[in-house]
Amino acid sequence: MNVEVLAVLIPIIGILSAVALPVILGSILLYNKNKSTHTERFELIKQGIIPPDGPKRKPKSKSIPNRYLSLRNGIILIALGIGIMVGFFGSNYLIIGEDNPFLFVIASIVLFLGIGYTVFFWITNNSNISNGVNAENNIEEDFE
Repeated sequence: MNVEVLAVLIPIIGILSAVALPVILGSILLYNKNKSTHTERFELIKQGIIPPDGPKRKPKSKSIPNRYLSLRNGIILIALGIGIMVGFFGSNYLIIGEDNPFLFVIASIVLFLGIGYTVFFWITNNSNISNGVNAENNIEEDFE
């Protein structure tokens, strides 16, 4: 083949692979899921069992939002932002960060994330003593 034709085909094949391949695979998986569901329902009907309508899982009841989880996420994102800023400023303006700025940025991020988790622990520990509520149970409920 000609070099010019290959130069044109390479980006086209790359774009089609990035876009068309996931669409085709998703369509195949959806088709197989629908086919297996249909086959299962058909076999149940053949045995005289009335299949249930709708999804197999019961919809989860709407739960009360957990404020501890939102508080933790907010504190951790603030600590992450402060850690990134301190890391970049420190790697540019301090003598410590001149040798390896990447490690200085990572170390400052980890340091401020640790500080953020410690602040979250102190806040929830103090609020539990005053409210008489166990924060660990509240946090674990959101993950289930």
